[in-house]
Amino acid sequence: MYGRALGRHLFIIALTLACTGCVLHVNRELAPPPGFKYQQQPAAVPFESFDREPVVLSEPFDETRTHEIVHISFPSSGHNGNPENLVKGQYFRSKEPGRKSLVVVMPIWGTSDYPPAKISEGYARRAGKDTHVIWIYGDTPVFPWDELSSVPTEEGFRALARDSVERYRAAVVDMRRLVDWAATQPEIDPDRIAFVGFSMSALVTATLLANEPRVAGGVLMMGAAKFSDVFALCRNRAGDVRNHAMRTFGWTLDEYRDFFQELFEPADPVRFEGRYDPTKILMIDAMFDDCMPETSRAALWEITGHPKRVTFLYQHRSAFYSLTPLGLNVSRRKIYRFLDGIVGADRKQNKPD
Repeated sequence: MYGRALGRHLFIIALTLACTGCVLHVNRELAPPPGFKYQQQPAAVPFESFDREPVVLSEPFDETRTHEIVHISFPSSGHNGNPENLVKGQYFRSKEPGRKSLVVVMPIWGTSDYPPAKISEGYARRAGKDTHVIWIYGDTPVFPWDELSSVPTEEGFRALARDSVERYRAAVVDMRRLVDWAATQPEIDPDRIAFVGFSMSALVTATLLANEPRVAGGVLMMGAAKFSDVFALCRNRAGDVRNHAMRTFGWTLDEYRDFFQELFEPADPVRFEGRYDPTKILMIDAMFDDCMPETSRAALWEITGHPKRVTFLYQHRSAFYSLTPLGLNVSRRKIYRFLDGIVGADRKQNKPD
């Protein structure tokens, strides 16, 4: 009897969480802010030039009904933290000949593979033979949070922080190089390339969209602008780093914010006004996000011209429930529909000759 009561209790909890993911979210207005004007521009310094290293594809190691799956890798443009200094991933390559769209799914570096794996496999299955998908692995974090929160000297902390900035810069340039490679492949339509980013990789995707006009669109899930506010207010592991710096080195919160403002200003979306086309962006965020503050999320929405924005009544980590069956896959469905409109077969049919 107790087991049945516990089962009913757990079912109610699961149902409540699922309904939260399904129903309790807000769709924002799509009208751009007054005076907003999008004008496609070349990349901004320091992301404007790069040399492309050879991309290596393995023999197929698995397949689905519509795709063969191969490993993809290429040397990073800088120090990316990977022991081999490589960018690695899985390429779901369509079995059907002819140019297809490409969706690049970014990682949640150093955390969970579940969101990028599910989106990669799910959209490849949904789109079928008309789309290729590349899932970029994220085994090594862009920010080595554990090291940053324990380094004993201020000099060591500053060095690790600068190394993290280099990893971020390398991630942006590496994805531009991936686009450069993709645009030369006979099986890929260069006009139908999109990116999906989560949390830290949503920040990278936002920087990429401002500096790579060949990208047709992007999903920014749990991302932000005004990076200095993120570092100053984010909890979780980033909060442990901030507490360590303030307690160990005697920094004030303003000093901490200013330090990261100087480091990350070149990559901050607020620097790229006019470079975003709001019709090519889907923004998904969380109203009670305890890492990406409202000032930063609002700044991202403003600078990108009020793209479609879906706000869930979650915190940062729990927002990812909306990608799972527990949240009825609400975010997954929204991402898939957005990608259909950006790189799907309809767009291919409507392209001018």
